[in-house]
Amino acid sequence: MKFFKGAMIAFVTLLSVSANAAFIDFNSYTTSSIVNQHHSGDATASTDGSELTLDGNLWVYITDTFEIQTGTMLYFTLDSFGAEAEVYGLGFNNSNNVTPNTFFQLGGSETSRQNQIATYTFGDGVVDFAIDVGSFFTGTFSNFVFILDADNISGTVSTFSNVEICSVGDVCLSTSSAPSAPTSVDAPSPGIILAMSLVLLAGGRRIFN
Repeated sequence: MKFFKGAMIAFVTLLSVSANAAFIDFNSYTTSSIVNQHHSGDATASTDGSELTLDGNLWVYITDTFEIQTGTMLYFTLDSFGAEAEVYGLGFNNSNNVTPNTFFQLGGSETSRQNQIATYTFGDGVVDFAIDVGSFFTGTFSNFVFILDADNISGTVSTFSNVEICSVGDVCLSTSSAPSAPTSVDAPSPGIILAMSLVLLAGGRRIFN
């Protein structure tokens, strides 16, 4: 009994320290545009905040403190419809400029100077991604950028959803049986303990490192 009690205390303590990942709630942010990269359309958050939809030809970002360390993973889901864009992508920077080495191209009809980490083909529909961002670069960034580049095309739309940044030691909602809504996890709860007891999701996600 003493061993069981001690194990539970240690488990709850671990959760209180490391259970701090969350899906991004886009309703908690105001999107801004990268200079000279917002030519048409808008960025719109879904009612529950779990999705950011880009419509047109634009690069937008949200501002916060985004810490990328060795081992940091970026999880998200991408869907595109309408016409095929020239570039679908996302990344990080600290200024209102394009910095290809900290950006990722996910797909599109053209090839940019960004890190080419995926082969998202128009028509794939909803695709889950897991990018080992820390293997490409590390640092602290103020802007998280989302890209729908379509200089010579009209009618392009893309949706980023269930976006989560997980560092080593975090309990990641993307790899556990967790709610689909953007839910903050900063303290132990029965729901977290149940999630920790379930098998991690391994299939259906494209992993790049």
